[in-house]
Amino acid sequence: MIFSNKDKILVIVAHPDDDILGCGGTLHKAVKKKSKIKVIYFGEGVSSRFPIGKELSKESLKAKRTRELEAKKALKVLNIKDFKFGNRFCTKFDKYPLSEFISEAEKIISNFKPNIIFTHSNRDLNIDHGIVHKAVMTASRPKMTNTIKQIYSFEVPCSSNWIYEDKFNPNVYVDISKSIKIKQKAFQVYKNEIRPFPFPRSKIGIDTLAKFRGMQSGLKYAEAFRLERGEFF
Repeated sequence: MIFSNKDKILVIVAHPDDDILGCGGTLHKAVKKKSKIKVIYFGEGVSSRFPIGKELSKESLKAKRTRELEAKKALKVLNIKDFKFGNRFCTKFDKYPLSEFISEAEKIISNFKPNIIFTHSNRDLNIDHGIVHKAVMTASRPKMTNTIKQIYSFEVPCSSNWIYEDKFNPNVYVDISKSIKIKQKAFQVYKNEIRPFPFPRSKIGIDTLAKFRGMQSGLKYAEAFRLERGEFF
């Protein structure tokens, strides 16, 4: 995957931190090549930790603000300045009409005119991730005016790795040997997401997955993707 200053990369994810976990190292490579990057978060990512009916409690809203601050810090590490937060409740995306997600994605794609999109895999335990995948694939369906050349899906540690049937099956690997430290630095900002190893979202867990994907592709460290639409470059 080769980037240039002509690339316009759109990242559409369910929650703040999914972008860093799924393609943080790759985005860092694109930033270094001066590609234009826009990150969209459809949901807030923390309300599921509070009892049903307490999604708008003071504690939940405080956690939401903290997550947004963390996301801004993580994106600053990668030098990404164009982003938008969503307010949909975490792990409750199935309570919203799918057409709502599709319509929002269509507007973003129409305005930003990306040639590359990164989003979730549909082989994922997290229901929000699967809905985002479906919305993005629908919103980016081929049209005469479509600027999109490639759509890639990625894995998210825990959500993707804990599914034991019909697993995420990558066909593209990106060398992040020079970006793994930046990816780790960006994710370390999300303090409430980190637990001791063998939790997949530990520092060792992230490092281990990158090494595993590297071993699959003859690299020291790699991020894995599935080309969902487009041509291999």
